[in-house]
Amino acid sequence: MIAEIIKKIWDLYYIRSRENGPEIVRAQYEACSSHLPLIHVILLTSIWGVSLTSKDCAPAWLAFSVPVVFTVFSVMRIVHWTSTRSRFMTIGQARKAMARTRLLGGLLPVVVSCWALALFEVGDHVVRVNIAYFMAISGVCIVVFLMHLRIAAYQIAIIVYVPLIGRLLLTGDTALMTMGINLAVASAMLLTIVYVQSRHFREAVYSKAALQKASEHNQTLANLDSLTGLPNRRLFFSNLDDEIAFAQKNSRRLAVGILDLDGFKAVNDLHGHNIGDQLLMQVAERLNGVLGSHVLVSRLGGDEFALLIKSRNSNSELLLTGEKICSVLRTPFFVEDVRISISGSIGYAVYPDVARTPHELYECADYALYQNKRANRGYPGLFAKEQAHELEARSMIEQAIRAADLEKELTVHFQPIIDIRSHRVAALEALARWESPMVGTVSPAVFIPIAERSGKVGEITLILLKKALAVASEWPRDVNLSFNLSAHDVSSVERVAKLAAVVMQSRVDPRRIDFEITETAAMGNVAQTRAAVAALKTLGCGISLDDFGTGFSSLTQLHAFPLTTIKIDRSFVSELDKKPASYKIVKSLLALSRDMGVECIVEGVETAEELAVVTGLGGRYVQGYYWSPPVPASELGAFLSARKADAPAHDVSKSETIKPRALVS
Repeated sequence: MIAEIIKKIWDLYYIRSRENGPEIVRAQYEACSSHLPLIHVILLTSIWGVSLTSKDCAPAWLAFSVPVVFTVFSVMRIVHWTSTRSRFMTIGQARKAMARTRLLGGLLPVVVSCWALALFEVGDHVVRVNIAYFMAISGVCIVVFLMHLRIAAYQIAIIVYVPLIGRLLLTGDTALMTMGINLAVASAMLLTIVYVQSRHFREAVYSKAALQKASEHNQTLANLDSLTGLPNRRLFFSNLDDEIAFAQKNSRRLAVGILDLDGFKAVNDLHGHNIGDQLLMQVAERLNGVLGSHVLVSRLGGDEFALLIKSRNSNSELLLTGEKICSVLRTPFFVEDVRISISGSIGYAVYPDVARTPHELYECADYALYQNKRANRGYPGLFAKEQAHELEARSMIEQAIRAADLEKELTVHFQPIIDIRSHRVAALEALARWESPMVGTVSPAVFIPIAERSGKVGEITLILLKKALAVASEWPRDVNLSFNLSAHDVSSVERVAKLAAVVMQSRVDPRRIDFEITETAAMGNVAQTRAAVAALKTLGCGISLDDFGTGFSSLTQLHAFPLTTIKIDRSFVSELDKKPASYKIVKSLLALSRDMGVECIVEGVETAEELAVVTGLGGRYVQGYYWSPPVPASELGAFLSARKADAPAHDVSKSETIKPRALVS
């Protein structure tokens, strides 16, 4: 029967404690772990004070039994609460602890009050005053300490003060009765303060919890990509730092893969950014579906993703995983009933095989991706140790570019474009040359891509254009200037405006300027490139499409550009007289240019046989070492005078009769 009553009382307190949220329970527990030892010290001091005051007028068993028992109990509770400060308690454990505290807050005051009132009955006036004083002061301290645990504070205040006040009022002693009245008023005010402060405590706890949740949410947003929900660049590099530290400590391998989507820009240009965003979300879903928990997938930005592979990272397994990813990405996507086909290229780097720091590992993977997109687009590739020298050289060149006095170090050479019908120089193509005091002479094929990646290419273009126009202003008016632009140069209205400003400030008629853009650059951002080309053509400049036939564009897209010239890439011209496939390609491209109503320049003509084939196919403009290598600006005047005064270095008046050996049936 007693056990059932105790269980019902416990259930009542425990169920009551479950009404509070976990934030309140946690805050109450933390407060109790620091306050309850002090409360027990106060109770011990008060009880022993009452006991010692009453020892002369009360039996020894009554005066000392409760203090002794309570001392043992309090010491146990002090040890318990002191030891739990350093231990983590679950919410369930904290709820039980709070339920026990409330229960003890109801039982202990009953015992102590009964004992104190028993001493009150046998004591004289001084003893009674001391008992009332000790109980009142102790009650105030305990209630204040427990105001965050409102029920316990109410229980103690009611159990201690109601009997004490009632007994003081019944004594008939004026001083004690006055003390009782004052104590009644003070206790009422104390309970009011407990109610207000308890409410403020709860509000503060909930505000702190809400603020913490908002902070965690903001932290999550700061570390996750808002579009795909994947970890972003910041979280990727944070995880990379941690994983490399772990791998270093445990002598483990770690692989980083950089994934770039092939053809994504064309999707954005053709279907719009909304379709592009949905495509990126589907890509993220496929990557998470094909990769396990041992691979952390992040979105670095744009159409670039990162893979952090913490296990199964032998070279063969990495390539196998990469093949699986690339195969999944080659499967067509369907976005709003639009069928989209793209692919993905991956560059891998492995710690500690090729790099030992997060930055080096990322750079190696990025370089592997860069090389792979050039040589093996749509497939995975590993950074090889022999590429480390190339990467180091590229890093040195990039540093040299950033530190260079470009106005002083950049020069322009010119290669003639010949009209083979009249043997005259129709135009001169400006070619960049860089002589660096740090790294020596650097080919434009090397430093221009590095400048594009480092963001310096825009500055280089403007410097070279100014120098080329200054030289071209001294040429005969029938000689045009051909100047190359990168994808970066036509990527925004602001950059095109700077080009136009340089042209307008020069002494060269814009109609004598042909800007060359590669087919790949033209397809990078079709809409912006069209706008840039249109703006330059409005000035009167010609627009040439360089490396024609080597890109990935369709004829329909190219026809939409206001082109004036196309240039057949040298890869189709090399040994043209010996390769039937090259012969057919050049023949088709020359016919295509005539159908499009644009001029055609054949690049890379280096032999009389190649020239003969081009002439036989009806080509008119050629460029290549057969006529002249690039000439420094300082030697250009003499070259132009020689070309005007002399007969052509190679007589092609009869070249149309020469039959290419490999094409003779």
